[in-house]
Amino acid sequence: VKIQIREVQQSVNASQMVKGLFVLITALSFGIALSSGFTHWMVTEDGLSIQSVSDSPFLMAQPHSLVQFLDQERKLDAISQNRELFSEHEKMIREQEKIDDPEIESKIRSSDEDCLAAGTFSTNRDPFIVSYTLVDPLEDLEYMIGIVKDLNEDIPRENPYCTSDLPFSMYAFEHLPSMQQRAGLSIPYEHELQKSLPSRFRLLDFGHYVAVALEKEPTSAPLLNLAALYWRIRGEASNAVECLRRSLHYSTQQKRAGVMFALGNMLHRAGHSLDAIVLYQLVLAEIDDAFVHMALADALVVVQNRSDAIVEYDAAFARDPKMSDASLKAAALRCDQKLVDAMEKQHKNLLDTISEKNLYNNRYELVKTLEENVRKNVLDADGKLQSTLIYEYFTYGTLPHVSCRTVKHSGRSAMQCTISDWRRYRAAVSEKHQKLITAARRNAPQFSNETFDLSGDEEEEESQELIEFLNALDPFKGIDMDEPNGRPIYPRKIESSMSRLLERYLSNSWPNRSLCDANRWRHPMPTADNLPQLFMSPDNKGYSVSDLLNKYLGLSPLKEHPLPWALPECGSFIRDQPLSSMFKLPGVVHASSRGRSVKFAEERLRQTFVNLVGNRATQADVAQRIRTLLKYNIGPKWLVFNLAALYWRIAGVPGEAISCLRAALFFQPERHADVALTQLAQIVMRTASRDEHLSDASALLNTAIHVDPNEPLTYFLNGLIQILQKKYSIALAHVRAAVILDPLFQPAVDVLHALKCAASKDGGNPVGERIQARCCSPSQPNVLCFVSLGGACFTARKHGVYEANNCDINNRQSKDVCWRATPLVPFIAPSLSYDTSDAGNLENVESLKNRQDTNTDGLDDWIDNSDEIALDFGAEQCLQRIRERSRITTTPMSQTQVLYAGAKRVMTKEAEEVWEEEVTVHIVPFPESPLSLSQISDRRQMLAYDIELPEVLPLPLKEQIRLGLQYLPPSRTSDPNFCNNMKMTISMLHEQTTSTWVSVTAKGVGLEQYMDLSNPAPAIAGFEPNCPDLDEPSPLRTFDHLPAYHLREQFIFYKPEKALTDAFQSLGNERERIEHVAGRLMIAMKVSKLTPNLSKNQDGGVHWTLSTASTLFWRVKGDAVNALKCLRHSLNNAPPDMKDVALVSMANIYHQAGLLHSALIAG
Repeated sequence: VKIQIREVQQSVNASQMVKGLFVLITALSFGIALSSGFTHWMVTEDGLSIQSVSDSPFLMAQPHSLVQFLDQERKLDAISQNRELFSEHEKMIREQEKIDDPEIESKIRSSDEDCLAAGTFSTNRDPFIVSYTLVDPLEDLEYMIGIVKDLNEDIPRENPYCTSDLPFSMYAFEHLPSMQQRAGLSIPYEHELQKSLPSRFRLLDFGHYVAVALEKEPTSAPLLNLAALYWRIRGEASNAVECLRRSLHYSTQQKRAGVMFALGNMLHRAGHSLDAIVLYQLVLAEIDDAFVHMALADALVVVQNRSDAIVEYDAAFARDPKMSDASLKAAALRCDQKLVDAMEKQHKNLLDTISEKNLYNNRYELVKTLEENVRKNVLDADGKLQSTLIYEYFTYGTLPHVSCRTVKHSGRSAMQCTISDWRRYRAAVSEKHQKLITAARRNAPQFSNETFDLSGDEEEEESQELIEFLNALDPFKGIDMDEPNGRPIYPRKIESSMSRLLERYLSNSWPNRSLCDANRWRHPMPTADNLPQLFMSPDNKGYSVSDLLNKYLGLSPLKEHPLPWALPECGSFIRDQPLSSMFKLPGVVHASSRGRSVKFAEERLRQTFVNLVGNRATQADVAQRIRTLLKYNIGPKWLVFNLAALYWRIAGVPGEAISCLRAALFFQPERHADVALTQLAQIVMRTASRDEHLSDASALLNTAIHVDPNEPLTYFLNGLIQILQKKYSIALAHVRAAVILDPLFQPAVDVLHALKCAASKDGGNPVGERIQARCCSPSQPNVLCFVSLGGACFTARKHGVYEANNCDINNRQSKDVCWRATPLVPFIAPSLSYDTSDAGNLENVESLKNRQDTNTDGLDDWIDNSDEIALDFGAEQCLQRIRERSRITTTPMSQTQVLYAGAKRVMTKEAEEVWEEEVTVHIVPFPESPLSLSQISDRRQMLAYDIELPEVLPLPLKEQIRLGLQYLPPSRTSDPNFCNNMKMTISMLHEQTTSTWVSVTAKGVGLEQYMDLSNPAPAIAGFEPNCPDLDEPSPLRTFDHLPAYHLREQFIFYKPEKALTDAFQSLGNERERIEHVAGRLMIAMKVSKLTPNLSKNQDGGVHWTLSTASTLFWRVKGDAVNALKCLRHSLNNAPPDMKDVALVSMANIYHQAGLLHSALIAG
């Protein structure tokens, strides 16, 4: 087979698009000059050429199997990737092994200056239990001798007990735990304190002297200090504490610090170092002494606060350099800290090394397994030899010393070659090969000429197709659809059924509590990260976009635009035009500066964009059609530029989208500018980084309302902005207006649902404000005030102007000053039970409706930068409808209010009775961050995110129990201790869940009717039974209101259900693997989509029995998300008597995830 150069170039270009793709070429005439006897070729790494492979791993034992070929490629890619990681693992392991040093401790101790300074000093507890004193006993002894001069040596010796009555004292530190437990304190003997006494004093004599002196002066602080010293030397902590308590009370301010220090030192020795630290710190506030810093450091070491202890030791040494123990202890602590840090790093490095080696071993075993599987799929040596001989036979023709014939194996014909003389055969092949090389070189220029000619022919063919297309466009070039070819959708005529629906949406009873609870996950409040993605279609104005993109281009939805394709860029159309004031708003400027980003891509508009041509079109095809319309000036410019902006919104390029919108507003600002303004506002909303940007978007939307007040989308978007700005009352008014204009506008209905549920939860009424009528003075009879909003008041003037009026404040203000009323007033005032409008309002409406200019600056004059709800501009029919549906309840005036005779109008109608009712609503918390085992260690903690159980759970009927006992009778036992011997507890039942599954065959449905078991089963990783999305989901059928469904991606306790493996394998033939059964289900789903009697009334065309069976595969895999997706499909499509099959599986999954309440409700 001769292959032209052009075909080879096409293959190379395809290889550039799909990197790593192996190209199989059985015969390549021009490549014979490069190699001989090779049947497989591969694209080089640069993607620019191909090269032969001598021993290709793609020489398959079953070359007819595409599945095996693709699986072989996947395995080889995995081997290559893992081998590349081997060197990284080895390098990491070597580096970590170098860091590991078993002699690190001895090295630090022998080299670090702190360790050398510390020497052999121990950092155990004992060296830090030292006795200190700041009191000089000699001064106290002199005082004692002055009281007791001579004593009889013959009388018995007494002990100096401190037992005098002590009143409540703030200086006794009774709040410290050690002081409250002072009777149980014990300390070792403090013999070192005896050195401070004169040598002639024996300890018993010293105590006797102090005791006699205390009898004379029991409240003397010096004597109490000596008594405490005596008991400390004796090691009796309780007696010493009693003496120190009294000494603290009776000591002077100058002496009290020394007593506190003594008490702290004794508590430290008694094991209450924390209390000692408190006392030491108080002493430091009075005396900055080295001994105090030293004692505080010792206490800090004992409580393991070594960092602060080092600071205190350094402070002590700085105040007294003779205190060598301070520097010694500080050096020892620093040495210990360095050793601990080094050992912790060694330990972490060891753990990392072990983990890295385990990863290396696992990857090595994986590569070995993959290589073994690859070898099994490759042709054996004899097969490779036959393949080479057959290739040479067809390449070089008949050769001597070889015999090729057709043989039959297992009923199949095959070619087999035998060689009689290998040496002569190789010589003949070499000779033939050299002749082909010579011929190829001789014909090389001819190939070049052919290549040029072929390329020219191809370009000529492509140009001819494009020329024919462009010639067909001639009648349409420059054409503009001046008038719409259909009726506008808005204002929408409200039928009787829609009117009832609207009344329901606007009633105070909708949504009720149960509806709010059931749909709180389905209708969340919009946020900046989850904004709706909407487009005001020109079809709303009566223009057919489909005709423009198809008929006006001579195309159809099934016929693609001729190549080449390009993007619909708009910058060149307005490059030389100045920016209008609208595009100088900070929010618009900020949006224009943002580049391409996935964050800004509005993917949900993609289907809307494609459907403009037809649901089978591609996004690139539609984009090229728009570019052609722009290039040849076909259709209304405002419409085409808006379509181009929609494309760039989907692509996530706000700057280019704004350029297209700028062009739309520049060329035809007088024609449906609200379409461009709503798109521009949505771009600003999506890119906004400050509240100021949202205000700019609101100004753009208000301008769009001026252009056409009939569109519900504009009001809805304005409501979204108010939600983002936390102005929920104004937001509710906007969204209500959108629903009033179109009760079928589902996005507005959903947000209205969320707002009203939020309002009822907070205890407020749907509007959020109440209005009271007040009379401030005879000249100000009709002043209306909000009960909320700080009591803001307003009055109605002519031409629909509302002026702020705060009664007494306004009386003091100048008459020349006029203040605007609160922004909510223009919407609410027309709804009051008295008339605040005037005849001039209608004239103003008409003048504004007719206000159209032909330049962009004129459109800029319309920009309304306020946050008012602009409902008094045009479209009187829609405005009247909003007014009628938005009546506000007013509170009757109090009887104490005076009505002046000069009042123009008094509210005579009886006001509605209003009351508030407190209803307990259980709000299920949603985790702020993804759940993890570090946050939740027990499955039972998942109940915190589950729904509350209903007050009464339905129990099975007696008839159901009786029927069930026929198939599963309870086992009988005569053992009286049967219950006591059962080792099953509630906690074990909670932790050891059981996998449960009900097959559709139990309901009399044969799975073989929907799945073919006769054909060979495919086995490839990509063949998995993925269930389709629901076309029209019903939350009540699929139980979407349960919190468990919305937490499905965070089932941290849900594991693969291996116990269901046998059940899943039983769905196929005997001894089939899981992958085989999964492949059968996937093929059965594709067949179901093509079979009318199976796909009828089934979401995605997949029969519910297949989605039910596929659930079992995902449960075995441990994929709860896909399992629940299949269960929802089954519940949405199965007959009512078959839904229990899916509900049992759903309940079991929720049970294993720990959401027991959802499991009970589903089951």
